[in-house]
Amino acid sequence: MRKLSIAAASAILVTASMFGLAHAADPAAPAAAPAPHDMHRMHEDHMRGPWGLSDVRKLHDQLKLNPQQEQAWQQATARAKQNHDAMRKNGEQFKSMAAAAKDQKILDLAGMRAQRDKVFEESRRLRNDTEDQWLAVYNGLNDGQKEMVSTAIKARFAKMEAWREKRMERHGARNPAQAPAAGQAGQ
Repeated sequence: MRKLSIAAASAILVTASMFGLAHAADPAAPAAAPAPHDMHRMHEDHMRGPWGLSDVRKLHDQLKLNPQQEQAWQQATARAKQNHDAMRKNGEQFKSMAAAAKDQKILDLAGMRAQRDKVFEESRRLRNDTEDQWLAVYNGLNDGQKEMVSTAIKARFAKMEAWREKRMERHGARNPAQAPAAGQAGQ
């Protein structure tokens, strides 16, 4: 009985996650909350540049790279674009598969999960490859240039933390643990 309930719960979770993906593929459907591993978010983060830097070109100009560093930079930029395009293509293929599943009378949940996992794993491999390219650029910089990059990354981290704190303040009242008890509301 326990094995059956675990299997049923697993099937429900897989179905729910697949429904969210298939539902997102339907442009007429209302928008759903993004999944934690949303493909769009992954390639959006990828296009912000290394370590979330929004304007990599601005940093590029400030670094005053020598010819060898410039070549590594251009290689990293080209690889990032190539990997981004591959991630987009993988995501589009998965969306097509999820859309085709709508027409099936009985869903192949195991197959859908395997396809999703394959796309996520390939995307992770591509992101790691892109980061490896940018690490090669970073490792080729002198200490002054590394300090400029480090300062930009730390500023980005601080901006993200400030955004999180502001968001928590704004949405904190929705958290039942932080809401005053019913008898204490007017006191």
